[in-house]
Amino acid sequence: MDVQRVLSGLAEQLRTWWPVPGIAISVVDGTGESAFVTAGFANAESGAPVSRRTRFEIGSISKTFTAFLLGILADEGKVDLDAAVADHLPWFAPNGGSRAITVRHLLQHTSGLVAGADALPDAAARGYALRDARTWAEPGELFHYSNEGYNLLGLIVEQVTGESLADAMAGRLLRPLGMRDSAARITHEDIAELATGYRFLRDDRPPLPSAPLAPAGFFEYSAADGNVLATTSDLGLFARMLLGRGTLNGTRIIGPERFRQIVTVPGDAVSSGYALGVDVEVIDGHTWLTHAGGMVGYRSYLAVDTDGGHGVAVLTNAPGECQIIDRFARHVLAVVQGASADPALFDPERIPDAQRYVGIHGTTQRQIRVEATGEDRLSLTSDEVTGRLYDAGDGRLVCDHPGWSAYHHCLDGRWLYGPESLGPSISASTTPPHALAGHYRSYTPGIPASASCSGRDDCT
Repeated sequence: MDVQRVLSGLAEQLRTWWPVPGIAISVVDGTGESAFVTAGFANAESGAPVSRRTRFEIGSISKTFTAFLLGILADEGKVDLDAAVADHLPWFAPNGGSRAITVRHLLQHTSGLVAGADALPDAAARGYALRDARTWAEPGELFHYSNEGYNLLGLIVEQVTGESLADAMAGRLLRPLGMRDSAARITHEDIAELATGYRFLRDDRPPLPSAPLAPAGFFEYSAADGNVLATTSDLGLFARMLLGRGTLNGTRIIGPERFRQIVTVPGDAVSSGYALGVDVEVIDGHTWLTHAGGMVGYRSYLAVDTDGGHGVAVLTNAPGECQIIDRFARHVLAVVQGASADPALFDPERIPDAQRYVGIHGTTQRQIRVEATGEDRLSLTSDEVTGRLYDAGDGRLVCDHPGWSAYHHCLDGRWLYGPESLGPSISASTTPPHALAGHYRSYTPGIPASASCSGRDDCT
């Protein structure tokens, strides 16, 4: 199989169906980079192509870097992962002065902190705003993904090293790994070789696959939840270190026991497969280490099969909400390891288990008719107007019907659409099933542009 040709075809097909201005893919094994693919533009306005030197913001994949940096510092004896956060940040006294939250809790997203201070201007202010926060659960009892927890970890790094997070990470990870075209903070000086990030032009509705884009605003960033910018080949070096279980080209980056701790999921079910800064999955008997990254204007994914011996880094300047990139990267890793390429996996009109949606939902006052229009394809008809339903890439649907495009759609007993629940015994004029259904805007790095709650318990 000509891997380069196959991956190029997949990348171009992805860009045909989804709003992905530019993409770069690095495939690695234990000996080096076995394939490198680019498609599209680093800047769509100028037509500048994505190149090997193009940098991208990698978003929350930075959390994996932060976790390994804390592991290295633990090997150096500078930090104890089971020590109280307050041992390093004395002002941190949530729940009326509790010392129960440990460094490990922050790494696992099990501190119980579910609210953040993302709106504050810098890392130190964000952390200090949580000094007397209250947790929603006892530490260790609840998994809740927390950017603010990782921001606190960055402050710990600075406290124990006496260096900035960027310098500590560069000296202990980026330079030893040979990541010469990467950086551990995002500054204006980096713009020249940074791909232009793109956002959806409209933030008042879930995006359709053909939704127009606009350049996303640039801002500096240095907090440990999303501080790294990298080229795809550089991120491939990090993937090779994961394949080497802490070593790269004969150089040990982190001790073998510490590596094992970082990639081991706790015995309880609280962590939902998240170890220390990395998702751990078992797929067909192989252990996969993965992490997604979303920033305003960028979507990235890292996937490493430590048993299969391959890793994949996929970086794009697509909007951070484009979770289809995650599915694409996982498929790339499967293809590299022998699976058949299936571009149809990224066809937005192809809806898994489409038949279960077919039917009439609602009452005569507010009703939709969902019909199959082909294999795994659906249409929605209301008021004698028909629109197409699309896979949003995250298990929900979106529709181009002008009257039904403002919210995501999902079927959970009843058809849920924003504040409406369409079923045989509920009218559209009744009280919404969830008072929080609606649109919410956020201009922070970890949560791009806008969010939509469709009426279920999970709002994204």
